Amino acid sequence: MFRTLRAVLTAVVALVVVGTAVPATAAPPASGGAFDPTPAADALRRLIGGKAGQVVLRAVDRGAGKDRFTVAAEGGHLVVSGTSPAVLLTGFGWYLKEVAHANIALEGENLRLPAQLPLPSAPIGHTASVTHRFALNDTNEGYAGPYLSWSEWQHRIDVLALRGINEVLVYEGQEAVYEKAFQRFGYSAAEMRGWIPQPGHQSWWLLQNICCTASPISQQLVDRHARLGRQIADRLRQLGMTPVLPGYYGTVPPGFADRNAGAHTVPQGTWDGLPRPDWLDPTDPYFAKVAAAFYQAQDELFGASTMYKMDLLHEGGTAGNVSVPDASKAVQKALAAAHPDALWAILGWEKNPLPATLSAVDRSKMVVLDGISDQPSVTDRDRDFQGTPYAFGTIWNFGGHTNLGAQLAEWNQKFFAWQRKSGSALDGIALMPEAIDNNPAAVEFFTELPWRSGPVDLHQWFDEYATARYGAADPHALAAWRVLADTVYSWPANVDSRHPTSLYENQPSLSTSSSALPYDPAAFDQALADLLAVSPALRDTTAYRYDLVDVARQVLANHSRTLLPDLKAAYDAKDAAEFDRLSGRWLGQISLLDRLLGTDDHFLLGAWQQDADRQAATPAEAATLRYDLRVLVTQWAPGTTLQDYARREFNGLVGDYYGARWREYLGSLATALRTGQPPAAIDWQAFADRWAHAGTDYPATAHGDAYALASEVAAVPDGDLTVGSTHNAAPAGGSVRIDATFRNANLIHATDPITLTLRAPDGYQVHAETPTTADSVAAAGTLTASWTVTVPDSAAPGTVPALSASARWTSGGTADQASAATSMLVSGGLTGYETVNRSDASFAGNGDTVGIAGGGADMYKGTDEFGAAYRKGALPDGQAATVRVTRVDATGPYARAGLVARADLTATTGGYATIAVTPAHGCMFTYDSDGDGRLDHYSEVDGFAGPVWVRLGRNGSTFTGECSSDGENWTAVGSSALPGATAAEDVGMVFSAVNAHTGTDGLALFTGFGVAGWTPRDASGDTVRSVRQPVTALNAEAGHPATAANDGSRANSPYWGGPLTGDGTWWQVDLGADTAVSSINVRNYVDGTRWYTYRVLGSTDGEHWFTLGGRMGTSPVTDAGETFRTEATARYVRIVGLSNSANATFHLTEVTVSGTPVGGGTAG
Repeated sequence: MFRTLRAVLTAVVALVVVGTAVPATAAPPASGGAFDPTPAADALRRLIGGKAGQVVLRAVDRGAGKDRFTVAAEGGHLVVSGTSPAVLLTGFGWYLKEVAHANIALEGENLRLPAQLPLPSAPIGHTASVTHRFALNDTNEGYAGPYLSWSEWQHRIDVLALRGINEVLVYEGQEAVYEKAFQRFGYSAAEMRGWIPQPGHQSWWLLQNICCTASPISQQLVDRHARLGRQIADRLRQLGMTPVLPGYYGTVPPGFADRNAGAHTVPQGTWDGLPRPDWLDPTDPYFAKVAAAFYQAQDELFGASTMYKMDLLHEGGTAGNVSVPDASKAVQKALAAAHPDALWAILGWEKNPLPATLSAVDRSKMVVLDGISDQPSVTDRDRDFQGTPYAFGTIWNFGGHTNLGAQLAEWNQKFFAWQRKSGSALDGIALMPEAIDNNPAAVEFFTELPWRSGPVDLHQWFDEYATARYGAADPHALAAWRVLADTVYSWPANVDSRHPTSLYENQPSLSTSSSALPYDPAAFDQALADLLAVSPALRDTTAYRYDLVDVARQVLANHSRTLLPDLKAAYDAKDAAEFDRLSGRWLGQISLLDRLLGTDDHFLLGAWQQDADRQAATPAEAATLRYDLRVLVTQWAPGTTLQDYARREFNGLVGDYYGARWREYLGSLATALRTGQPPAAIDWQAFADRWAHAGTDYPATAHGDAYALASEVAAVPDGDLTVGSTHNAAPAGGSVRIDATFRNANLIHATDPITLTLRAPDGYQVHAETPTTADSVAAAGTLTASWTVTVPDSAAPGTVPALSASARWTSGGTADQASAATSMLVSGGLTGYETVNRSDASFAGNGDTVGIAGGGADMYKGTDEFGAAYRKGALPDGQAATVRVTRVDATGPYARAGLVARADLTATTGGYATIAVTPAHGCMFTYDSDGDGRLDHYSEVDGFAGPVWVRLGRNGSTFTGECSSDGENWTAVGSSALPGATAAEDVGMVFSAVNAHTGTDGLALFTGFGVAGWTPRDASGDTVRSVRQPVTALNAEAGHPATAANDGSRANSPYWGGPLTGDGTWWQVDLGADTAVSSINVRNYVDGTRWYTYRVLGSTDGEHWFTLGGRMGTSPVTDAGETFRTEATARYVRIVGLSNSANATFHLTEVTVSGTPVGGGTAG
């Protein structure tokens, strides 16, 4: 955010004015007629000072065409022509980038301009391909600074104009409209202020989601915000931009029907536990009266507009007995009565706009601002929106998270592809991250889309961006931005970019997680090394400082993902010394992150607090407004599930809140390791509430040396080690080659001397084939050593010797070490089985134990690489093969060890299916659906990890794959008819490393293979056994008891909330008696974005537990929940909560268990 008020400069911009001037506060004429360029000249003075006098601005009549601009040299002058004052600024923005190599963004600027501005060698001209170039999410007012000053807003508007935006959402001050309008309907001003939230939460009140949070708001703040909103709206009009104001669609204060006899209102219930305002039926006569009063008050306070945003029945709103089509028509009619030529802007989000709305209204007077155009599930908005004009939109950021990343590669293709469709209604862009104060490269790229004729070369675009951002084509700057282009800005559409954050920001838990990163963090680290190497002559701009801090911040954020699993491993191993060492490192990185953030104005919580203080009239009000800010970025609001939704990396917040949470949590775990007692329970809601109410001051201006602290991030004396082999099996007397590679994670310093070592069990000979020491390893460099390991003659087949590699080194005088493990298989001895080898496999047999080692890129679609030990024609109808998988190496997340059946395993035939356990995706059933010999469909059930029994049974041509953790209680993973199945299928044990991305071989071990009769249980008569049965839980938040999760209601509220501890949390139901359980459905809290991970367990005695399923994926949970089909006997069913992507409380809204009491009795 811009925090430096520029001095008022007296230089005059040379103007060539064409036609008549437009009144300064009037809406621009729809025809784009002549206008006064003075507002653009004023903006240039604000942006570049006295050099603005060298720019000639020329007004151009748009006529019936689209907006356009030209930048040219005429008679030794720089002349910018455009169709509105804002478009003149857009043209100047392109000039800065392409000619002057300068950059102005919300997050820093490079204005190292020469005394005489350079002239373009050839004209630069662009025409907008769309009408609507909209900016700002409804939530932006909260997440990007709810207490910004006019100077900050003025700069934001100027920058948006530079980026080509012509429509801006204005929420500031709209509380004054409601206060004024409803005094005509029986409410006093004081009563209205008691209903209106403070500014940090007003976005969701205007969306009809909440009311009354931290109310009442003061009259002076209402008035102050109204003045600010008027300034914003007037400035937008002066620049020829449209202030998009909230329209009226039915929100009313409490008791409206009581005070206005006969009015029909519809209660809206709650939104995430908070009360929603009632909805006034738009078909009720009162609606037209209220709407008229609303628009009249709004016009008086802010002036008229031509575009009004209204999201009818947003995020769970209910129509009750009101006709949605009739209500939609009434909303549009009321808008037209007040503003006949206005457009209704509506958000494309979740289920909105409702098809019933689109079918009912005049779609020519509506524009859909689509929030999810870049999502893979969205393919045809012309169909979805019934031909309504719409804007291609993106929301790459939730909650104001400070995460680098957006889907530029997707935008670069999809926008133009949709635009080229015959009859496309695409006529805009919508820049709508939930907070706009991040990812300036994404803002620039997205807003250029409508000014270009087609996709660009991303590398070339980033070269040009880096040159303008720093003022010259520095090779290190170009290299840094190439890395960013290939990592954070090539975010795939099918990977969530909106949730990822560092783990430091999460509510403490050793199992806490965040959405996966779709890039290699080690590759990303190089961007920091390159930025640090940028020429010193280019380091003195705020643009460079912001980028350096942001990239260094992301490096630390990414490292949290690798450090936390090490902490968990040390805790699980009860290694107190290692746990203490890693805890110190974890807290040290949080401290370093906080100090780094303090060096740039854009990452300061103290600046936000200072903004709030300046808008308060009294110390008491200042405390209220500070609380409004602090609770938003921590709890969000008391009593919701939104804790940490708005988490972000701000100085003060990171060190004093996130750091304090982790210190308390890790201290409790350290005490538990020393005493052997369970960790102390911590009430995180109370912790957050205390912090939000504290009066702590934080620095409001940047402090410290950004370059020095970014260098400290890059110089962390860290490294990692990997070890493996290309063929990991040998018979007694044979040998294998083992390779270990060390990577120096220090980005700017080489290591001091380093030694690599490989250890093997007694009797195994280890011989180094390459040097195992080095004087140093370069910054970000690697060292690889190789050894030959010889198997002793006495080694028994099936033995799996563990091999351990280690690296020891010093860096900057600090000693460090890393280790990694691998193993090999002693092959030979297999009898009684045929084998098939499509993966350089080796086999071992010893009693009823079978080992398979080897590779295999995949077992899916066109790739079919595996090793199998099988029996010919051993699986007839009515039989099932069973085996216990005791080991499967994690050579890839989908590595598979289990059972395979096929008409002929030596050929490419049909009748083909596998049931296998994987390292990261539980059990998978994969099958050939069309008999062409390729596995082409799969299903999976998470929660299972070795050792696991797998069973593959057949009933006619239908094959069913199941998994079990105890060999007695089974969960069905999948079932399908297999075309091409023979009367007696080949069946056996199978392993594939699925190592297409790693190239590392692995191994699997099996015991107890056999084939026996199998008849699936008939569960058609089963009934629900869980509703209102006795429940217990490890813990529960106040107001969210365990009983809420089996009360028979699948709604989001009520719910059970269990704070996640070091080992997660759990909830269980007692079915009253042993029950033949056939299905378990688990429904979490659903908001369309969050995901949960958990395991499902069963028990007959409440002490000994077996696995029945789980969820480990990162796709959002749904209303349907997850259903697990089982053939198990249990009295108790337990859900072990492991993580929640939104906060560190695990939520269940309903767990439904179906079955029949064993022996036919009645449970409960």
